[in-house]
Amino acid sequence: MTNMESSGADLLGRKKRTAPFTTRTAARAARALLVGLGLVAAAACNDLLRVDDPVNLTPDDLQGGSTALTVNGVRGAFQSMFDYYVMHTAILTDEMILAGTFPYRAEMDARSITSNNEGLLGDLYTPLSTARFMADTAVAILDAAAGTGDENERLEGVALAKYYAAYTRMLLAEAFCQSAINGEAGLSSDERMADALTAFQAAGSAAQAAGDADLVAASKLGEARANLWLGQYPAAATAAAAVPNSLSFKAYYSTASVAQKNKITRLTYAIDEARRFTVGDGTLDFTGHEKWAYFDEWEDLGLIEVRPDLTSFNAAVPVVLQLKYPTADVPIVMASGAEARLIEAEVALRGGAPGDAADIVNDLRSDHWGLGPISFTGTLSTDLPVFARERARELWLTGERLPTLRRFLKDGVDLFPGGKQGDDTCFPVPQRELDTNPNF
Repeated sequence: MTNMESSGADLLGRKKRTAPFTTRTAARAARALLVGLGLVAAAACNDLLRVDDPVNLTPDDLQGGSTALTVNGVRGAFQSMFDYYVMHTAILTDEMILAGTFPYRAEMDARSITSNNEGLLGDLYTPLSTARFMADTAVAILDAAAGTGDENERLEGVALAKYYAAYTRMLLAEAFCQSAINGEAGLSSDERMADALTAFQAAGSAAQAAGDADLVAASKLGEARANLWLGQYPAAATAAAAVPNSLSFKAYYSTASVAQKNKITRLTYAIDEARRFTVGDGTLDFTGHEKWAYFDEWEDLGLIEVRPDLTSFNAAVPVVLQLKYPTADVPIVMASGAEARLIEAEVALRGGAPGDAADIVNDLRSDHWGLGPISFTGTLSTDLPVFARERARELWLTGERLPTLRRFLKDGVDLFPGGKQGDDTCFPVPQRELDTNPNF
């Protein structure tokens, strides 16, 4: 791909589809998914969770493939979407700012997103809906294959596909004001999160049947995250307590092709194309002096670096590199033991146990960052902004900042970036979904 900004071609240089997309037509969207990537060798059943260079496949490919082939198609669809998801939620919350000139990204950066925003459909809603559809399709295929092959491998495949089905539902809830699946009625964020919770519980049961402890833990964390969103705090803490510190479930990327590279790295380090995103340093008038809320601390910790020797696509935007993903094959953590501990800490904070919350947070601060201890006051309106900083450090650029800010807004704590043209706190439903889904 060249350094010219163009919305007319995908990462393989092919012209983008312009037909309306709804989740009712997810099958057609999935058939248009990237298929030109290198296919990994079929994995043995105990390797299904550890294939780190998956291929994107169509539902037709899944019908004739092995369990490993089917699961790799699900994983590939998810990973093709997830890095873009992280980037675009990051500019809504000021983890990153726009360093290019795409108008649709400018709307997201300005928190003033129209329903006919091209990137809203093409970079977020369609890929996320496709990944969800691929996961649901794989579950149906593998369920139908019972008794026809290696049962242990099939059970693990079912569990993993159900996990991705739940995770994509959770992302729909966290990012979109409303969402629809398969042409059904639109659900609010809370309703979709309840759907995700049920799906994570199903994934956990499937993982238990498959004897996969890691996937059981990842599903438990999904339950905890969903319960936290829904305000079901004791249930969130109970689920989180079942997650070991060692959990690290990741979306993997590869340098095998441009399309398989981590797009966060590509778009911040100008790999294969121009630099489109950077970290705000607060110096620009025309962007409302956007500055990452924890800029100085992140610089001290080596998470970002000011680079006056580099240039953005929009040359007026100073370059501040994120250092978390310095190479194009760095994975993105989807679920971790640290996130589980933070959920336990937040439940303690909300339950009137600020000392317990501080103990958990301080362990993370010391063990992961070499930072000294902090304390909480016991007043939620005072403590939540402090706690948001702890979450931001542990979970930076993993797609977690938006749901954190949305949840805290329910408590009257507004940490969304100001000085914007608008005040959006979630992504609207794309106009094409509204136009073509009669149940919305």
